[in-house]
Amino acid sequence: MLYFTEGQTFDPYFNLAMEKWLCDHLDGRRILYLWQNEHTVVIGKNQNPLKECRLAALKQDGGLLARRCSGGGAVYHDLGNLNFTMLVPNDQFDLHRQCSVLLQAVRQFGVDAQFSGRNDLTAQGRKFSGNAFYHGPHGSFHHGTLLVNTDSEKVARYLKVSAAKLKGNGVDSVRQRVINLKECAPMMTISRLKTALREAMEQVYGEPGTMWEWTPAQIAEIKALAQFYRSDAWLFPEKFQADLCLEKRFAWGEIQAQLQLQSQRICACRLYTDAMDAAAITELEALLHDCPLTSQALQERALSASPHHPLIPECIAWISQEIEGQEAKWD
Repeated sequence: MLYFTEGQTFDPYFNLAMEKWLCDHLDGRRILYLWQNEHTVVIGKNQNPLKECRLAALKQDGGLLARRCSGGGAVYHDLGNLNFTMLVPNDQFDLHRQCSVLLQAVRQFGVDAQFSGRNDLTAQGRKFSGNAFYHGPHGSFHHGTLLVNTDSEKVARYLKVSAAKLKGNGVDSVRQRVINLKECAPMMTISRLKTALREAMEQVYGEPGTMWEWTPAQIAEIKALAQFYRSDAWLFPEKFQADLCLEKRFAWGEIQAQLQLQSQRICACRLYTDAMDAAAITELEALLHDCPLTSQALQERALSASPHHPLIPECIAWISQEIEGQEAKWD
């Protein structure tokens, strides 16, 4: 069955908790969840907030920092932006089908929208939506932003975007890279876009949607989960003293590897990245932990990696190349 629901607050921690709760209680249903955060920077699961966001400026202006459970990069949310989450059973996750809901909805307003790159929706060659994905034991979701009339000056003020990433997108600044849908369709509003998304979801999935009815007990569970999302333990990683720090931009995103080295082994590591495949990063950290600091040992770890995560052998090959011939430095 197909269900619709909307956020009941502009609090990012509650909204992210609601999304996760829905995914954990999906029970074979398909759900379209529409929500908004006010004055918030949301970073990906494996990102370093100090590297991605101008935290001092955000805090000074009364903004909030949040971290989601999916991969991908940092985004700015205000009330000119509409967030969507499409939740489906794992065996029904279909990126093309899900994106067709989004494209069909915005095209109702005459916008010539396209899917571009690894996770963007664009109009006039500029990005109006960034997408990310999460696959859990009880279901999967595809979520992202839809910039209707967001404050582009604040996007540029709070987000740090590397020169390499901007160059890769052929622009000189964040503001050049993004576009509000209202520039393409002046009659669009958040309310009208919500209606268009629900209609498109029904058309693409071929069934009418029913509004989700929340119970007080469910809301209480979500409030409890929201406390975890607002905790420093989730938002900020523990301090990590690295002996070696490596950075590289791949076709799938940027990654920083912080390694603690002892007795010619990687005794601990921390990876920061905007890669979409969050599960791959978790597995890569486990593979690197306690690995001898030799090309042969690293290659053996790469061969044992899950075939579902092709970025793992690519990253291990890069790290191996960087440390080749330098093992003696960390006796």
